[in-house]
Amino acid sequence: MKHSVHPGDWLCKIRLFPLSVLSFSRGKRLLIVLFSYGVAIPGLWFFFPHVHNAASMLLPIICLCWLFRYRGLLISLCSSALALWLIAHYLLGGSASGQDVVVRAVLGFGISILLGLTICWLRIAVDLIYAARQQTIAAEQERLQAVEAERSAKLAYEQQRQVNELKDQFLLHVNHELRTPLSVLGSFLELFRDHFDLMDPADRNQLIGRALANFDELVILVDEVLNTVAVTGALPPVLCEDVPVLQIVQEVLAHLDPQHLKAYTIRLHVAEQLLAWANPQSLYHVLQNLLSNIFKYVPEQTAICIEATQPAPSSPVFLSVQDAGPGIPPEELPLLFERFVRLKRDLAGPIRGTGLGLYICKCLVEAMGGRIWAESSGRAGEGSRFCLTLPPIPASSPS
Repeated sequence: MKHSVHPGDWLCKIRLFPLSVLSFSRGKRLLIVLFSYGVAIPGLWFFFPHVHNAASMLLPIICLCWLFRYRGLLISLCSSALALWLIAHYLLGGSASGQDVVVRAVLGFGISILLGLTICWLRIAVDLIYAARQQTIAAEQERLQAVEAERSAKLAYEQQRQVNELKDQFLLHVNHELRTPLSVLGSFLELFRDHFDLMDPADRNQLIGRALANFDELVILVDEVLNTVAVTGALPPVLCEDVPVLQIVQEVLAHLDPQHLKAYTIRLHVAEQLLAWANPQSLYHVLQNLLSNIFKYVPEQTAICIEATQPAPSSPVFLSVQDAGPGIPPEELPLLFERFVRLKRDLAGPIRGTGLGLYICKCLVEAMGGRIWAESSGRAGEGSRFCLTLPPIPASSPS
């Protein structure tokens, strides 16, 4: 497809031609000089005998001075003088003489020198301006490179600082959360070692139960740490399949502590035929983690609502878990799914945690191609709503 050429483009090219020829090769510049002589000498040949004016020879002088500076000035003066002598000798037969001719020759020679020097000075000025411009461009590029290097260094430093902070938080959390159950277990083992035979069977069973509870808590904490290590890197997409959402929810509820099920009113609003494109183990772990958090932080004798909907077969499956607990402050919602994040009110409370559970949920849901978030007004009694979406069944999936 041909593009129309605007007349302004041609005018711009003509205006910039004296500058653009400076970047030509030596051969192209010599061709320009020959062309100038090809125009000047015929003009000298036809007009000089009538007007005794060699103004046409100013064209090669201008070209040579502009292209080759002072060397061009010397060459152009010699060549112009030679051309004038040849034309005066052969065309006029040497009849051009007298004081008037000498005055004209001296005047023309002086004008040629002044014009040549002016063109040379202009060329030098252009070269200086171009060199200064190139130095300015080079300095600006160096400045931009320095700014970019400084920005990269600051970014690397910030990333390293964040990594160090995460590492310190990880060590602090693990040290704090593991120390208490380990100390309790150690105390129980010491009691068993020193007073096992003297203990009442009922007290012994109670201590064993408490020791097992602390053991289970240790297992949960270690599992969270190991799961976090497993998903810290780039988690590849998991293997998904047609998953009946209601069946996974019922499996999670069946494996929960019966005392928790009795302490809360659990309401299910999940259609039996509802299917999602997910990984069964990952979805099971996400729901188990969400419900475990509710049992830890939400008061008993309240309702838990588990709801799943799909507006259309091609729409994502929407799954939510709603509680009636104290809620989450809105300013803390954006950080809720980051590593080692716990609510400020829970840091000094009796309930322990690593701040890794919701981060693991986020990684698992995103690996299945979904999204997870939390909604809460932060007002006590209105609770929190944890929502996640799962992809619909692909059209190419075998039914």
